[in-house]
Amino acid sequence: MSDTFSEHKEPDEIFLPLSTNRYAEFYSIEMDSFTQDIEFYREHCTQGSKVLELGCGTGRISNALAASGYQMTGLDLSIAMLRRAMNNSPYPPPYICMDMSNMALRETFDHILIPYNTLNLLRAPDRIKNCLQQTRHYLKPDGSLLLQLYIPDKELRAKKGQRLFQFQMLSLKKDQGKLIKETLYSYNNATQEIRMEERYRFRPRNNKTRKNFKHTLHLAGFSASQWVQTIQNCGFRNLTLSGDYNSRPFHEGNDSTLLIKASLF
Repeated sequence: MSDTFSEHKEPDEIFLPLSTNRYAEFYSIEMDSFTQDIEFYREHCTQGSKVLELGCGTGRISNALAASGYQMTGLDLSIAMLRRAMNNSPYPPPYICMDMSNMALRETFDHILIPYNTLNLLRAPDRIKNCLQQTRHYLKPDGSLLLQLYIPDKELRAKKGQRLFQFQMLSLKKDQGKLIKETLYSYNNATQEIRMEERYRFRPRNNKTRKNFKHTLHLAGFSASQWVQTIQNCGFRNLTLSGDYNSRPFHEGNDSTLLIKASLF
């Protein structure tokens, strides 16, 4: 029986589950060269002070600040990420494998950083509250909390559950091919949750090892005013809100990046 064009169907693409090691590798390719936020943290942290970074990932911020003379400690739950953090610097600062919502530390810090939407990833309000309360406990009385949050903007909210698509073409290390990243976002207005599906098309020069991977993340998608209220309820005061790394004032509804500096008094 002959095939017709109307009946022909291309085979579905196969996406493999993304392992922790693969995710750390792809995250490193995408993020290790990103430096725009580092100067923001340098500006707001006292030179030479003790700084704790929560969700340090592959160490791009902790390693950079340590090299600038800050007494850094990095904390992350992923061993795969921490291995890369330690290998990414000839003199890495101390790194700790620990859940940022269930910390057990022996010292306090002048500044605590929760960069690049890491707090969104905790998703559940109770975990977010636990993290902020413990952050307060490990902060010196005259210290400050610095964090970056992702806020659903008008475009994403207006989609009413439909997905937004983003595309990136990244170079593999030593120019050995390409990594294509596709991100699909959707926002649930009822649950205030962001669903983010990340698809990676691994395209090394050796075509025999081409593979597709994906995973799905669920993030807290609160408004800026809700985040402010949550942070204040956990004992922080004097909140300064910015919409970019140059400390431009935050504009609710238009900005999806929210940077906050908060103190205890």
